[in-house]
Amino acid sequence: MNAEITYKEISDFIEKEFKIRPKFTTVNEKTLDVSYKPGVFTISVKFHIEKMCNDIICLSYECGNAASLMIAGVVAYLQEKIPSGIEVNTTDKRVNIYPQRFKQLEKALKYVALSNITFEENSANVALTMV
Repeated sequence: MNAEITYKEISDFIEKEFKIRPKFTTVNEKTLDVSYKPGVFTISVKFHIEKMCNDIICLSYECGNAASLMIAGVVAYLQEKIPSGIEVNTTDKRVNIYPQRFKQLEKALKYVALSNITFEENSANVALTMV
């Protein structure tokens, strides 16, 4: 089973919830560039899917020094608000996501498991398998 989430849908949601509108650009099927232009300069972070298993999605990210310092500051400031299913290691520039720790996914993950995520030109595609 496949699910497609367009970058427009993601941008619309983020804009509605956080009042910023990021731009998504596919680098390759496992790497996505996310950028935001708050003013004169642009902040850009490339996320790469390193590994996926049933219970974890391992990401790494690349960015410049200024963006890295901003990410570290934001993560430190918002540490208590980051969902328990997300671990961010700003020193190693890694993010681990544990889907089963999200209450919103609890019921669905009884029936399906994540098997793959790929980035296409205008969307992220999530492949699911029945369990």
